Amino acid sequence: MRLAIVIVSVTAIAVGLVHLRRTEIATRHRIRRLSAEQIRLRRALWDQQVRLGELTAPARVQQRAEEMALGLSHKSAQVERSAGAAQQ
Repeated sequence: MRLAIVIVSVTAIAVGLVHLRRTEIATRHRIRRLSAEQIRLRRALWDQQVRLGELTAPARVQQRAEEMALGLSHKSAQVERSAGAAQQ
C-alpha cells in the first residue's frame, strides 16, 4: 500500500513539474515576443519624434507658411506693411 502511495505521489509531482515547465517556456516566449515589440515601438517613436522635430523647426514652419501663402512669415508681413503704406 505504501508503494502505491509513493508511486502516485511521484507521478503527481512529475505531472506538476511538466505543467510548470510548459508554462515557463510559454511565458519566456511571450517575454521575448513582447521585448521585440517594445524595441519596434521605440524605433517607431524615435522616428516620429525626429519627424516632428523636422516639421516644427522654425525654418520649416516659415517655409510651409510661405508655401501656403498664410502671411505668417516675416517677409510676407513686411511686404503687406509696405503695400498698405503705399496705398495710404
